[in-house]
Amino acid sequence: MNTVDTFELDDTIWEFPCEFPLKVMGPSHAPLEEIILSIVQTYVNGFSSDHISTKPSRTGKYKSITAIIQFSDKTQVIGVYTELAKHQEETDHISLVL
Repeated sequence: MNTVDTFELDDTIWEFPCEFPLKVMGPSHAPLEEIILSIVQTYVNGFSSDHISTKPSRTGKYKSITAIIQFSDKTQVIGVYTELAKHQEETDHISLVL
């Protein structure tokens, strides 16, 4: 079983609606901003690139993306994380999702 099949949300630590800082890290060549924008827009209306910031690593080999997302329910959270996990398994674009 892969991580996409096992993702669950602990309802005891989430209160909706909520603003959540999603962090994604990967190689500097990866189109992380586009990937995140596409995935999050599928689940969260009104999400735009204005909610995304990028920070390169000290060496420039990697980058860190922070996306501030306004989630209104747990299905959005599960959808976004499931899609990111699927993308991580299928490509080398995503190294870590927090």
